[in-house]
Amino acid sequence: MKKKVLIMTGFYVPSVKAGGPVQSIKNLVDNLSDRFDFYIITSDRDLGDKNPFDNLQTEKWINIGFAKVYYTDTSKFTLRKSLKVIGNIDYDILYLNSFFSVRFSIFPVILRKLRLIKKVRTVIAPRGEFSPGALTFSTFKKRTYIFISKIMNLYKNITWHATSHEEEKIIGSLFGKVNIQKVTNLTANHAKTVYTKEIKKTPGELKIAYIARIHPMKNLKQSLEILQKVKGKILFNIYGPIEDKQYWLSCEKVINSMPSNIKVKYRGIIPNNKIHEIHGNHHVYMLLTLGENFGHSISEALIGGSPVIVSNKTPWRHLSKFEAGYDLSLDNTPQIINKINYFLNLNQQEYEDISRKAFKFGKDRSNQLKKINAYIHLFNDV
Repeated sequence: MKKKVLIMTGFYVPSVKAGGPVQSIKNLVDNLSDRFDFYIITSDRDLGDKNPFDNLQTEKWINIGFAKVYYTDTSKFTLRKSLKVIGNIDYDILYLNSFFSVRFSIFPVILRKLRLIKKVRTVIAPRGEFSPGALTFSTFKKRTYIFISKIMNLYKNITWHATSHEEEKIIGSLFGKVNIQKVTNLTANHAKTVYTKEIKKTPGELKIAYIARIHPMKNLKQSLEILQKVKGKILFNIYGPIEDKQYWLSCEKVINSMPSNIKVKYRGIIPNNKIHEIHGNHHVYMLLTLGENFGHSISEALIGGSPVIVSNKTPWRHLSKFEAGYDLSLDNTPQIINKINYFLNLNQQEYEDISRKAFKFGKDRSNQLKKINAYIHLFNDV
């Protein structure tokens, strides 16, 4: 008999606006469905949307891929309703895909503390919510809840899932000697993926893609400000949901002051199944993020044969060693410009060589048996 894992997460497929956490859970389900039965409770609409997804049954369990999913209207998902829905499931492991989500993490933790739901093995994944960059937003509320949760001992006997060494250290600094297991995120299975990049590269010209939420955390504005200082012909295409409208307005001011050699286009939201195609039509991926607990978009870029220019605030480090791109300090603008110029000046043969190396690096870092075994241990360890 396979054990049953109940996952509570703010968003799940077909969500495209909620970013990496959605992909993290989908990859988890896809790779481990032969070992576990997955049940997922999640929102019936995408991030920021007023209306639910089209053509999806809500408030009941339905089959989505390899999981059974319960889509609910979060505005009506009260503590009482949470108790009712969770209480009607026979599960062996509870997995909370957030620390600060009221309905999909705090509610079940409270119910568990009050012994109103099964006190089974419980795993919580903060998903980068404790990173210094993330804690700068709504700081008072977040710090207050952390303080209260420690006083009330809400997280006693809970296993913490850290996806990077940095996250592991931060959890320890906030909660002391707790049970932390470091297991990196799973990617989609690329065992049969082959290199297919066909874009041409002319010295002095460069197509750069940005695929991420438009939010201060992703630091798009700094990327734009840096591009203003680059010489050469650049097309910078922006893909992703505008999550913070005021921040986007500040980005638009920079876009409107770009020199004539830099063209910037906002291309809107793209579905996950189009991402590989997007990378096939760009030379480089750029994400100067303030912090990522994993960075699925970086993994996707590499698999798409796009070397990356990213900040050193992600687990994707020492990229230059593998000629897959660069992880750079946000405080060193001249160095970032230098690396953009490096890609700008490559010819076709030089670009194809580094593009193939980026692909190989991304594929080598995609699912490995030891990662899958680590998740089996995460769910089974007692």
